[in-house]
Formats: sequence, C-alpha cells, structure tokens
Amino acid sequence: MADKKMEKIGTCAFCGQTRTIETIGDVELTQAELDAMATERCTCVPAQEEKRKKARKKKINDFVNKKFPSPKLAGEIFMVIDTVEDNTFEEVTLKLYPDKNVRVWKDSDSNLHIKIKRIEDDELKA
Repeated sequence: MADKKMEKIGTCAFCGQTRTIETIGDVELTQAELDAMATERCTCVPAQEEKRKKARKKKINDFVNKKFPSPKLAGEIFMVIDTVEDNTFEEVTLKLYPDKNVRVWKDSDSNLHIKIKRIEDDELKA
C-alpha cells in the first residue's frame, strides 16, 4: 500500500509568499512548521539571507565543537564569538595554554575569523 501524499500550505515569514509543502504518510505538521519550511524554500532576499545566516552559524558551531571538544571550553569560545559578532569587541585573543592562542575577529566584509595558533618552542637547557 502506497503512502498517501498530502499537500499543505506554508507562508514565508519575510515576504508572505505561500508555498505548497508535500507530506508523505501520516505526518502532522503544525502551521509554524509549515511556515518555517516555506520560509526555508522561499527565494526572496530576506529568506535567502536568513538561510545563509543559519548555514554560517552551523559552520561555526561545527568548527568550534570539533576543535574544542570540551563543552565548557566550547561554551567559552562561543561567548567570545558572540562578543565579536555583536561588535562589543573588535577582536579577542585568548591564551588557552602556554603554547596555544585563539584569535577571533571580523574582517571588513563582516566575515568571522577564528585562528588557532600553536606556538612550539624547542629549547634545551643542559
């Protein structure tokens, strides 16, 4: 027996354009979920900007969680990123360990940069 297809209508949160959302089976979506899906699929400029923001946020989250597996440290890095993104600080440099620095800043195009620098000193005192 084939799953039944249902068509529901969602509305873009930015431009008000409606989109048909197909569901398969007995999936029940709320109107808010349908509207979110319609906004995600909309081609208006504000919806596309929002989509880029979400993708950027995911990219940042993935990078920080990969480089800083400790949830506590990752949380601190996210707080630093927020202060740079909201222009509280132009640039922040953290000295995490004697041999590791993290620098967070935005360039002139408002792209966020996170640079992790490892400093290795080879010194022998005999």
